[in-house]
Amino acid sequence: MNVALFKEIGFTEREIKVYAALIEIGQSTAGPIAGKAGLSHTKVYETLDRLIHKGLVSYTILSKTKHFQAGDPKEILNILDERKRKILAEIEELELKNRFAKEKQDTAVHEGYNAVNALFNRITQGLRKNDYYYAFALKQDYKDPAAPLFFTNLHRKFVDKKINDRAIAHEDIRKDIKLAYADNTNIKLRFIRRSTPLGIVLVKNKVIQLTWGDLPTAIEITSKQIHKQYLTFFEELWQEARE
Repeated sequence: MNVALFKEIGFTEREIKVYAALIEIGQSTAGPIAGKAGLSHTKVYETLDRLIHKGLVSYTILSKTKHFQAGDPKEILNILDERKRKILAEIEELELKNRFAKEKQDTAVHEGYNAVNALFNRITQGLRKNDYYYAFALKQDYKDPAAPLFFTNLHRKFVDKKINDRAIAHEDIRKDIKLAYADNTNIKLRFIRRSTPLGIVLVKNKVIQLTWGDLPTAIEITSKQIHKQYLTFFEELWQEARE
């Protein structure tokens, strides 16, 4: 019996000796096992209990005395499979923790027109061909010239880059939105009656919440999880919305 091999897979030297002795002897009381393994009766009983717990030894009681029987050696493979399953579960948990530790999740607030403009310039520069820029459009702000001017200029920059540019807007501002983007053939617009988030932009693991008014503000959230949730919601509403 390869003692070193069995030690490598987690058996103690005493367990190896006792199991090997029992295999050779066959059904036996503790005395002959102790003699064959070269161990005291106390240590044999302790070791047999561990082997019983592992499913490698069973016993019957005859005349008030325990008679031990070695289990099928193939049960060792089941023990290894169970150990492998537990190790894989631990590895999966460690990988999950490692992935979340590496994923950057933070929030930044950009206040004022210049700060919001700088944010969107940075986003535009980072976009590549076939990247996407999805938005839940603002609503009442499109009735004021400032917001439409800012965003129509922004979306023009996506044309040459061939960005997958989409926006969902409320039906109440269909005419205003259509007018604002009349000369932009790249952006795809759809409209919906139901309430939706307003001023939400989805781009490259970011969710950006916009408010306009006297102090334009953008809350930039970098999070794969939050981005994925909003992206799923956007794609569902996109199917429901109409051109």
